[in-house]
Amino acid sequence: MISGWYPHPGQQAFLGSGAPVRVLACGRRWGKTEVIAAEITRSLLCGAARQTLLVAPSQEQALLGFERVREFLQRTGARPVVRRTPAPTLSVGDSKLWARSVARGGMLLRGRKAHLIIVDEAAYMPEAVVREVLMPMLADTGGKLALISTPRGKNYFYRFYLQGQEDGVRVWSLRSPSWHNPLLSPTVLQMQASLMTQRQFQVEYGAQFLDDVGQLFRTEWIDRALLLNLPDEGLTVAGVDWARYRDFTALAVLRGTRGGAKLVALRRWQGLSWREQIEAVARELRLHAPTRVLCDRTGIGDPLLEALQQAGVPHAEGVAFTQGFKQNLIQNLALMLEQGTLQLLPEPALLNELYHFEATPTEHGVRLQGASGTHDDLVIALALALWALPYDEFGNVLTSGQNRVK
Repeated sequence: MISGWYPHPGQQAFLGSGAPVRVLACGRRWGKTEVIAAEITRSLLCGAARQTLLVAPSQEQALLGFERVREFLQRTGARPVVRRTPAPTLSVGDSKLWARSVARGGMLLRGRKAHLIIVDEAAYMPEAVVREVLMPMLADTGGKLALISTPRGKNYFYRFYLQGQEDGVRVWSLRSPSWHNPLLSPTVLQMQASLMTQRQFQVEYGAQFLDDVGQLFRTEWIDRALLLNLPDEGLTVAGVDWARYRDFTALAVLRGTRGGAKLVALRRWQGLSWREQIEAVARELRLHAPTRVLCDRTGIGDPLLEALQQAGVPHAEGVAFTQGFKQNLIQNLALMLEQGTLQLLPEPALLNELYHFEATPTEHGVRLQGASGTHDDLVIALALALWALPYDEFGNVLTSGQNRVK
């Protein structure tokens, strides 16, 4: 069908299913972008006018599949008409493809009709968007829905998967680990296995649905945080976690109080010089004008803090990371998630960090960090921003007797 592309058995199984709902849980490097592009290409070239929607947690993620569709169409000899503003749209005759994110809870998606909807990284998307926004778009057309993702705990994506295992007619599902892709080098898999914890490798490459044993931030807390619709009010604050080489410099911007806050922006950078990092962070902060900015000043943090202040962020403050302070930061983050007072953005990098953040007992207490082979920069930036929030107008302090960091 597509010149130069040969689907492996797992991809063939997905493409061969005619179920109204298909659920594909696959590992990294399995080839999900290719199978998404192949399915959309088939839909656009079927001869009838078809409206197709490719949805992902972020616009960047949606663009990966969009560009591969464009490439596949060109291989078939088709000449798609591409429009990139105000949002990516591709036309082949009377058929169209829209690539969209779930920004603002999917509000911008409402009111459309579609014959095919493919949800990339579905496990990282709020369930309400799928059930209340996307599925109704298929009602008038009798269209089909495909949920494709690496697993993230036993959330709604897992429940759809189980339904497919029990049904197979209305809902079809497949779990396929990375090594089912014959093009993936065993050497690469062995290297990744050596760099990750066993649990992380089982999820990311084995495509396994695992319970949140050892996970500090419970999956149900995070899923609830994606569904919240807190008022857009209160002070704007930010947190910055600096890094130079392997890790990322991360920035989180919040609005609200400790009684309730929403994440309004999240950015990270890697491989930049210190000067470039200062410029990038200062530029982003000027867009949101936070009243308070907390930065990690451990190590080389003091000169960076001074440079950030000189770059137009005079109210930036530095905090030194001791074991006790970090524990307080993470405990506050866990508590707000547990209490349902923090609204998150469906940003896959952050959700992945939260999912793999662990509290590991040691001789000297508890080590709080991302699992081996993962990053935790966004988590730390988020925790710093939460610490910068004022208490609510009544001065309430939330408490809980469960799931506290000891």
